[in-house]
Amino acid sequence: MKYVAKLKDYIIRFSKKGLSTHEISFGVAVGIFVGFIPVLGTHTVLAIGLAYFLRLNTLIVLLGTQICNPLSFPFMIFISAEIGSLILNGSFLAVKFSRDIDYLNRYLWPIIVGSIVLGIVVSGLSYFLVRGFLRRRRVI
Repeated sequence: MKYVAKLKDYIIRFSKKGLSTHEISFGVAVGIFVGFIPVLGTHTVLAIGLAYFLRLNTLIVLLGTQICNPLSFPFMIFISAEIGSLILNGSFLAVKFSRDIDYLNRYLWPIIVGSIVLGIVVSGLSYFLVRGFLRRRRVI
């Protein structure tokens, strides 16, 4: 519970530094989208690059990437694989253990497609939640 309170505190601090509600909300949403990309080790570099390209506050984007942490990552990969398999194959993922599995078609593509779809949905939802939180707090 302290994690959520600390996150709210950081968002309020950024809003008091003169950033608009849209800038903060969009920065968090971009960071969350980057956090859903399933390639570990690239989140920070990609977040900094997108923040620079989109002219967003780098710290806010990096704050959003913290959705991907060692506790949430296995669940994110599992849900992404299931959603991707549902989109690509029309059914949920059937895990089979054998020697001749085609890993690319069976697991990797569903994870990539599912993480992109899930990232878009969750980051879009987070944009409206953070914007609503800031407007309700009347900080800006």
